[in-house]
Amino acid sequence: MRKELCCPQIIKDGRIIGYGGDQEWFPGDFQRLAGCGSVTGSNIAALYAMNKDEFKSLYQPEEGQDAKEQEQYLKLMQTMYQYMKPGFMGYPLIGRFAKDFKRYAADRGIEFKSEQLFLPKSKEQALDFILPSLKEENPVAFLILRHPTYELREDNWHWVTITGFDEEKELLIWSNCGEREEIDWNMLFDTDKKYYVGMVKFQ
Repeated sequence: MRKELCCPQIIKDGRIIGYGGDQEWFPGDFQRLAGCGSVTGSNIAALYAMNKDEFKSLYQPEEGQDAKEQEQYLKLMQTMYQYMKPGFMGYPLIGRFAKDFKRYAADRGIEFKSEQLFLPKSKEQALDFILPSLKEENPVAFLILRHPTYELREDNWHWVTITGFDEEKELLIWSNCGEREEIDWNMLFDTDKKYYVGMVKFQ
């Protein structure tokens, strides 16, 4: 089975510049350095709002404006940043992510339940958390605290948004700094390596 949620394709000057948001769009230096959590929160809010009528309030661009325009999406990111403001060590807590996103949603009249998984003991445990969520149209926030594989060398202490999977190819699909990336889940959840990851899903 293969499934990919409809992640917003962000546009500027008529050209697609992002698969979801990119923290490099923030105006502030610290926002660009540590704003990945709020970008992931924005991606999740936009995915719900743009694909399910009952969640429209999670992302409401200005009247007459395209929700996929970078200017509008950045406003969502700026708002989310106020809920998910990183501290000195960034924003490396799955419990806080869940709490802050639910607070953002509640302020817009929507109640979510959340579920979290930290340090999955096996690939099977991780995939049993991720795949059913995606099959039910729920994206997954994924925190990489530390992972030794070379391919993820630039993605430590970092949030990404899981938007899809391909069971035949054994891949996860995620939004990472506005890029659509396909990740070998055997590499990601290789129990021969000592990795530190966490994840959050909502319903």
